[in-house]
Amino acid sequence: MDTIELTVYVRGMWQELLIAELDDLDFNGFVQDDNALKAYVPASQWAEDKRAYVEEWLRARDLTVPFEERVIGSQHWNQRWEETIRPIAVGPFLIKPTWAAVPEAHRDKILVEIDPKMSFGTGYHESTRLVLRFLPDLVKPGHHVLDAGSGTGILAIAAVLLGATDAVAFDVDPWSQRNAVENFILNRVDRQIAFRNGSIDQIVAEGFDLVLANINRGVLLDLLPAFAQKMAPSGHLVLAGLLREDRAGMLQAASEEGLAPVQENTEGAWWAVVLAKG
Repeated sequence: MDTIELTVYVRGMWQELLIAELDDLDFNGFVQDDNALKAYVPASQWAEDKRAYVEEWLRARDLTVPFEERVIGSQHWNQRWEETIRPIAVGPFLIKPTWAAVPEAHRDKILVEIDPKMSFGTGYHESTRLVLRFLPDLVKPGHHVLDAGSGTGILAIAAVLLGATDAVAFDVDPWSQRNAVENFILNRVDRQIAFRNGSIDQIVAEGFDLVLANINRGVLLDLLPAFAQKMAPSGHLVLAGLLREDRAGMLQAASEEGLAPVQENTEGAWWAVVLAKG
């Protein structure tokens, strides 16, 4: 399957803001450097209306910067990921692909091996790191976890490695099913994590001790009532994939569902929150 590589020559905060927009346009991979953002979307999902949206988004912010697009094949795509994904320490975890060695300085970390393919969730994005840092305080032995929009499955894997009894992960992206299950096997947690292809209507169970949702603002707002229903009375809901500017609106929506913040954190332009039933 061919992939579109979109290169936009923006820096700093503008990269974070643009990632949030492109995530809503079905882009599912991002590589950042000091001078440009590279974003990836399946060629079948790239169309003139999306190109026009990006142009208008830049114009509305007086960003008179060029952007380039090119088609890359699936073999080249995987090679590009292998060139850019390296081990990263996040809280108590070391996240790494299978092709990288464990750095000597991080041999005491909990190892999470993630081969990302085309699914979001390598540990490199700020929103993923924010959730991973929350987990040690939230996961307890015996907990049942729901991972919404699981991507690579990294959050469900991390929760089980911390001692959760089991987890259910779901995602609407067909790529996620294959990628997440492969990563469950890599980390020897495949007997503890079940994957469901689709949205939250595929999840029959309720009473989850922990619900994890690192998606985007629009989807989180739509699913918030369902998340509240799926939580155990003493459970927690973690929301990420949100910008700092989303905070007030998201907390208001959470309050309407009887949820109150118990912990918050930020990294760069991104914000995440832990909610509990009030």
